[in-house]
Amino acid sequence: MRRLAGLAAVLSMIVLSGCKSQHPSAIKLDPDFDAGRVGTILVLPVISSITKAEDPARESETLSGRILWDQLSGREDYSFLSPEQFRLAVNRAGLGTRLHEFNDTWIRSHVLHDDLLGALHSLNVDIILVPQVYLWQKDEADYRETATASATQVGITLSMVDPMTGKIVWEATDENYKEAVRTEGERIQASTGGTGGIDGIDRRISGKTMSGKDVYAAPPFDDVALLVLQSLVGAIPEKVINRD
Repeated sequence: MRRLAGLAAVLSMIVLSGCKSQHPSAIKLDPDFDAGRVGTILVLPVISSITKAEDPARESETLSGRILWDQLSGREDYSFLSPEQFRLAVNRAGLGTRLHEFNDTWIRSHVLHDDLLGALHSLNVDIILVPQVYLWQKDEADYRETATASATQVGITLSMVDPMTGKIVWEATDENYKEAVRTEGERIQASTGGTGGIDGIDRRISGKTMSGKDVYAAPPFDDVALLVLQSLVGAIPEKVINRD
């Protein structure tokens, strides 16, 4: 009987490990890309395909941009030029009024406009990093309903583009979510990211609401964007220098 119980436990662990969400959810790498040859990376302002009706304050751009730069600051293997330096180069080339056009080209075709690439040659960078937000959503559940929870979802893609050819040499995509704090009997439990309990982290907080149900709004966007961008920035290929 003990042997059977042990076998069942092992099988359960295998099944659960197979169900874990992968972060980032997808990575594409050009086989000819050599991170060791990359010294300077220009970081573009965040491009958001979220409509203004869904995101009138453009938080998908501003919040994601701030968090991305904070995460990149922890990478010491590359030198990063800020989005502000990108804007200065575009304005010097007289293309400042066409930024919306360039963003639309990226969203529609996933390529950087030729005029934009030409304007950035003066910066003499090795790679252009293009961040795009494609998912920025809050599902606000009615706390009076059972088995419901408010949740926030964020999806972002980071693309590394060769400034000379316009070719994408590395790209990673990730999505994650966070649920509002929920009550369970005399406990309050918060599920963070992943698949809620399998890949996520459960926090238990003492306390109980009067209704015994979810009375909390969806978590803030920056909490979820941080989960996504930590995963994406961590997946950027490490620069290995050949000292031979």
